[in-house]
Amino acid sequence: MNRTPRTAVVLALGAVLLAGASACSIESAAKADQIGVAEKLPADPDQGKSEENAREFRSWVDAHGTAQQKDAVGRVQRIIGEWDEKTGNAYISTDINGGKTQVKDPQAAATAIVEAFGDWKDSEQGYASLYDVFGNAMITNYKF
Repeated sequence: MNRTPRTAVVLALGAVLLAGASACSIESAAKADQIGVAEKLPADPDQGKSEENAREFRSWVDAHGTAQQKDAVGRVQRIIGEWDEKTGNAYISTDINGGKTQVKDPQAAATAIVEAFGDWKDSEQGYASLYDVFGNAMITNYKF
């Protein structure tokens, strides 16, 4: 029986791994966007303002939204962030996946909310992210 020295095996394995790694290109790797993704609901520096934002949003949707949007926006608790007519980021806190009654289709409700937000705040470069009752992201960087 012929035994190959361990050093030769390690060198051969290293050469195979090096050849495989050099075939990978960094250029094809996905790059993060400039906005970034917040997987958890950011801290709320002004809870009174964020609750007022939510009330204004719910009121606007009650007057102008679709039936699905009107049903879904009742889940909005707070809207954190800064935005204006040109740019900004909004972080929408909801009680989806919690609250007094369960949502039959949480993702459809989340989508209806961010679409309504986009209608409410028509902006050139704004993004909205929506979070469930636990602060986990359901939708991130929805362009509004």
